[in-house]
Amino acid sequence: MFGFIIKKNFCDGWDNLLSVIMANLVFLFSGIGIVLLNGLAANTQSEIFVLLALIFGAVFLSILIVAYSDSAAHIANFEGIHMLDFFKAIPGAIKDGALFGLMNAGVFLVSSFSIRYYIVESGTLLGFALGCAIFWVDFFYLLAMQWFIPIRALMHNNFRKCFKKSFIILFDNTGFTLLMGLYNLILLVLSVVAIGFFPSMTGILIANTNALRILLYKYDYLEEHPELKTKKERRQIPWDDLIAEDRDILGPRPIRSFLFPWKDDQRQDL
Repeated sequence: MFGFIIKKNFCDGWDNLLSVIMANLVFLFSGIGIVLLNGLAANTQSEIFVLLALIFGAVFLSILIVAYSDSAAHIANFEGIHMLDFFKAIPGAIKDGALFGLMNAGVFLVSSFSIRYYIVESGTLLGFALGCAIFWVDFFYLLAMQWFIPIRALMHNNFRKCFKKSFIILFDNTGFTLLMGLYNLILLVLSVVAIGFFPSMTGILIANTNALRILLYKYDYLEEHPELKTKKERRQIPWDDLIAEDRDILGPRPIRSFLFPWKDDQRQDL
């Protein structure tokens, strides 16, 4: 199942390469602008300006992320997208994007201060233990938030339900969530190597959306089979059957189809 997700992520990114790169440029230049803004705020030596710049950057980027999530959902559902869809979705993303950004900024600020204080400054065993506990809370928070944006895009829930379901999916699929976290980390490293052009933020959003879309098949299956009661029974998911239709739609997609797509078209004509 995970291998199919990786393949679909690559195919989706390749099939929408131009729009993905264009959207990534928006994220890249927005990120550069936010870094410059934070630099200017730091030069003022005012903690208030630094705090406001950090919050503004988190909110602005979160609004863009939520706005692109609709495009990521269309891509995951084998639907076509237009670059203008990204910009048209921005007004509807302001509320949830702002809340998501404020929440993440708040967690970052509180955690960075708390961990530094308890581990570095307190100098006590209890303080060290509290600092470690906060670190692990942040770790699971980050894992859960992988699902927040895809849940909103695919299930159209409100902010509170998206937050709640993010943790439900995390604890119900801990191993898979950890695997996706590692996969996203690899995508992040590749994004740095590619200077933010690809896969970058859009690639990560598409990957997480594809992962959740496939994962939701599990819950549809369990809902259709209420006789499965025990944990062992509920873990026996027939993934090959559940993703068979998606495999047929995606097709075999050999490497030559990416490099020389016209050759496959010629074979189909014959």
